[in-house]
Amino acid sequence: MQPEHAECSDRFKASEEQCRKLSNWKKDWKVHLMNIRTSQQYPFTAGSLLIAAILLGLLGGGWAGPAYAEVEGDRYRTGELVVKLDPTSDATIDEINATYGTTTLKTLLGSAEIYLVRLPSGTDPEATAESMSGDPRLLYAEPNFIGAPPEGGGSYRAWAEPTTTSSSDQYAVDALNLSCAQSVTLGEGTTIAVLDTGAQLDHPALEASLTTGKERYDFVDDDPNPADDPNGLDDDADGVIDEMVGHGTHVAGIVDLVAPEARIMPLRILDSEGHGDVFAAAEAISFASRKGADVLNLSFGTQDRSKLLDDVIGRAAKEGVVTVAAAGNLNTDVPQYPAAAEDAGTLAVTSVGPDDVKSDFANFGGWVDVAAPGEGIHSAFPTSAYASATGTSMATPFVAGQAALIKSVAPSLGIESVEGQITKTARSLDASNPAYAGKLGAGLPDIGASVECSGGGGTTEGGSEAE
Repeated sequence: MQPEHAECSDRFKASEEQCRKLSNWKKDWKVHLMNIRTSQQYPFTAGSLLIAAILLGLLGGGWAGPAYAEVEGDRYRTGELVVKLDPTSDATIDEINATYGTTTLKTLLGSAEIYLVRLPSGTDPEATAESMSGDPRLLYAEPNFIGAPPEGGGSYRAWAEPTTTSSSDQYAVDALNLSCAQSVTLGEGTTIAVLDTGAQLDHPALEASLTTGKERYDFVDDDPNPADDPNGLDDDADGVIDEMVGHGTHVAGIVDLVAPEARIMPLRILDSEGHGDVFAAAEAISFASRKGADVLNLSFGTQDRSKLLDDVIGRAAKEGVVTVAAAGNLNTDVPQYPAAAEDAGTLAVTSVGPDDVKSDFANFGGWVDVAAPGEGIHSAFPTSAYASATGTSMATPFVAGQAALIKSVAPSLGIESVEGQITKTARSLDASNPAYAGKLGAGLPDIGASVECSGGGGTTEGGSEAE
């Protein structure tokens, strides 16, 4: 007889104990969150509200996120496939459709050769992608993988209490030497795209920084309004309604804390339950690059490496766009993507706490680049409120903001120089994490040193880098 959590263990190389904890966490947070949302003492809406989200890292299938994608085993959209034509073959998508019985759903923004297609009813996406791998007309074919933030689903536990705590009043500011950095630059002249659940577009802490008009978009509902709003439905049938509302607003608030004069481009790729897919993410990455973003913040990940995401991130890198991605919350060294796709041009960020010790949920390994504060991080939250949240999603925007500050000081720097400056000025965490020596990347970022505040080194416009 197989162990109770055999499917979880097989998929994620997780222990039976880890998978048992996942199941318990899922049951616990649902009850806890429902109690909060019916609380009369602390309504889940506005004013001086603190939402503390303890984000403990799910285990399951597909993206490191919600119960919908992991516990139920759905790794990709049913009946959908992403294909890229080989331009040297002169083949058309109509010819591909004729061969495989597929129909075209979408063409990727800015691309004449990447398509999302619908498979015939009952066709297995993985098997079809495998059969297409030998087709000389195609460069690749893969399922349209489902995705979510690392903090999604059963790991998202919340409670509320009154607070007057501001975003700037937290340990991360000192830990990252942020005040010193902001004596040099506030990120003026740069744009950071946040690909997430959207943002509260009229949040008092964010409204002035958010892009407007044609420089923001909702790739879930395919409209120009990327609002981080609930829809009042339990779309994933997990017993909780709109559990990931606020994630994008919170991430955007951290970006704004680091680089308050940078423009933030809200791009919605995840719905209110925290679900999305790689094609929507690829569309958003292409959109951000075409609209002049300097930095991409990707607070989501998967254990399925996507050729499509590698492709569009690589294209963005050629345009000088720095991509910063969350390493994930599984407490494992198994690579998470797109964070681990170093050859595609991403910076992988994991999490440490106030004592510089690796967060117990945080991923680690030789593929991680840096470790930023990710525990109890205060930031904006709907509606016009603030929250304290924990996860590698919270660590990532600190580094995205850092990249924008560096680009603000030295706009002509290439992505390798920007990424190198972040890692070369970081402080090693090996002494405080002997069990993870060499597995937390270059260590804790020193944002001040990376922009040369108080003679702390840094990179100049000419490109000379600190030792």
